[in-house]
Amino acid sequence: MGRATDFAKRRIAGYVVFWLVALFVVYTFYDGDRPTEATWVFVLAFALTMSWAYTRRMKRKQREARAAQK
Repeated sequence: MGRATDFAKRRIAGYVVFWLVALFVVYTFYDGDRPTEATWVFVLAFALTMSWAYTRRMKRKQREARAAQK
């Protein structure tokens, strides 16, 4: 697979992970209650951090796979 495909997979996975984490946190901790604006900032920041961590891990594995092919 090419680098563009790897990049696209990471972006899509990051997008999905971001929303899954955000929705999981909201539904788990705020069951039926709407979070305040300050809480939304925390939830979105946490989801973004998890998304970056996941895509960074994917990037590292893709680099290792590319290096092994050479």
